[in-house]
Amino acid sequence: ALATRVVLEQEIEMVVVNFSSPFCLCNKRGGCKFEAKNLAESFGLEFKAISVFDEFIEIVKNPKHGYGSNLNPCIDCRILMFKTAKKFMEGIGASFIITGEVVGQRPMSQQRHTLRLIEKESGLEGLILRPLSAKLLPETIPEIKGWVKREKLLAINGRGRKEQIALVEEFNMGNYPCPSGGCLLTD
Repeated sequence: ALATRVVLEQEIEMVVVNFSSPFCLCNKRGGCKFEAKNLAESFGLEFKAISVFDEFIEIVKNPKHGYGSNLNPCIDCRILMFKTAKKFMEGIGASFIITGEVVGQRPMSQQRHTLRLIEKESGLEGLILRPLSAKLLPETIPEIKGWVKREKLLAINGRGRKEQIALVEEFNMGNYPCPSGGCLLTD
């Protein structure tokens, strides 16, 4: 929600995409899928729900990058979502992808070296814009080409959510859905 809001200020045309797996806790009313659709509607954006059920089951059985502290193959999951997003992006003629990831917020999938690995393995090097942490990361192609103004992006880092919650208030966004996300495999 915040990444979308930050980028919308630059008048970038977007489609909101939500991925669901068999272990997603966010498909219920009030969950991520529901909130993503509401977000899209509130900003006048198109919404697309994409299921990665079958592909995700295979990843759980044999994750290339291993599991977290439970049966959570977070790195492989992110690679799957970005590979799927890349196909969608190419299919609609989009130029890049934005995500609400924050450097250091997730212990397995949002460390600097892991973010780079995920970009490389998904075939999206330089094409994933992380507006909430962009100033802490190397410039992306959208920034280099001037499609997005780097000075309007943020430098949020770490596991806390205080900065995000303050932005929700500043943007008068009301409800901040799923600020810590959820996947049954991490529980």
